[in-house]
This record gives sequence, structure tokens and C-alpha cells, in this order.
Amino acid sequence: MISGFKNIALKMGQKTLDFILPPLCLQCHTLVLQQGGLCASCWQKISFISKPFCKSCGFPFDLHHELESICGPCARKKPPFTRARAAIYYNEISKPLILRFKHGDALHMTPLFTEWLYQAGQDLFEQAEYIAPIPLHWSRLVYRGYNQAAILSRKLSKKTKITHAPDLLKRKKRTPSQGTLTAKERDKNVSNAFKLNKKYDQLVRDKHILLIDDVLTSGATVQACAKVLKKSGAKQVDILTLARVIKSEI
Repeated sequence: MISGFKNIALKMGQKTLDFILPPLCLQCHTLVLQQGGLCASCWQKISFISKPFCKSCGFPFDLHHELESICGPCARKKPPFTRARAAIYYNEISKPLILRFKHGDALHMTPLFTEWLYQAGQDLFEQAEYIAPIPLHWSRLVYRGYNQAAILSRKLSKKTKITHAPDLLKRKKRTPSQGTLTAKERDKNVSNAFKLNKKYDQLVRDKHILLIDDVLTSGATVQACAKVLKKSGAKQVDILTLARVIKSEI
């Protein structure tokens, strides 16, 4: 009975909120059916990453590739993580949304982005024992006020029932922004930038870890984190990001 009244109250509250603040498309701000969504037109413009892609790093292939192929870079040098997956292409359509979420306090986008991550990471959840975000340096966290990766990883943990470890990794030095750096500069920039939180010294051993981040560009950051976890005894490290940069898309 109480649960029924609670549900009715929540629905009435949502209807009142929608009346005062009508739900608008996150992209073009036209009216939509519910808060935190996209209109049909903007939804069609989002480019989702789907198979075929490299079974290791998740790099999308042309349609003629085999479904279980490995890309050239992964064949030449095996990455420290086992699998990487991303939900969407990082391009001129998705970039403004993600930047608003990352730097503009647009946290009302969290449910939509969490759902996209959930759909993209289906083949990663079964083995994962911990979900953890790529960390920010403490000074950048204070300046920004939140870690967007941690917000996504927490919501995804609740959705998948996989244990959340928000402080699994620490960023021990504040590195310059990766945005304008080359691939080699990115690798050097994040070299020795991360460490395992001491309280997980024993807990991480022989475990499958799923790391969450917003955008995968060169892969330097996630590879640096994966190396720390593997060196600390993790059995497997997988990567799941909201978006992925493909050079032809930006």
C-alpha cells in the first residue's frame, strides 16, 4: 500500500516538474517526451559503435572485416587491457554533449549516458568484479567539483550490481591536458601518473576490473591505468568509455 502511494506521488511530482520545466532535447532543446532525452532527429544523428570491431581494443572496422578480427596495432603490440569498448563516436554531434557533461555541470545527462554505456558493455559485465573510474588529480577534482567518470561508474555499478571501487586508482601527479598532444606526447604525459590505492593491495589480486571513462582518444590514459592494475596482480582489465575518437570523425 505504502509503495503504491509512493509511486503515485513520484509520478505526480514528475508531472508537476514537467509542467514547470518542460522536458527538452539535450541537444537542440525542442520538446521531448521525458527529461534527459534526445528528440528523434538528434537521436538519429548520434553514431553508435557496433560490430564489426577489433575484439581487443574495440576499434570499428569496415563492414567487410570478420566479426572476431584483431586490428593491426593490437596484433603488433598487445595492449595491457584485455578488451576496450565504447558506445558512440566522438564527433561534431556528440562532442558538445560530452563537453557540457564534463565541464558544464550538465549532470542531468547521466541517465542517458549510463544507458548507452550499459548497452555497449554487455560483453564485459559478466566477468567484471569491480567497476572503477579513471581518476582525476585531486586539484582538478576540487576545481571541477566532480569526476564525470566516477559519476558514470557509480550509476553503472548500481545498474549492473557490480561492486563499485571509486577510489581504486589515484592520480599521483597533475598532468597537462591531453587535448592538444600527439600520441607519443600522451604516452609520456601519463607515464607513472597513476598508482593503486593501498587499501586495495590484496583485494585487486586475481580480480577482473572494469575501468570507466568518458572518452578514449589515443588510449594512453587507460593503458597507463591498466598497467598499474596488472602489475598489482589484477587478472584482467577491461575498458568501457562513453565515446571514442576516430580520426576520420573529427
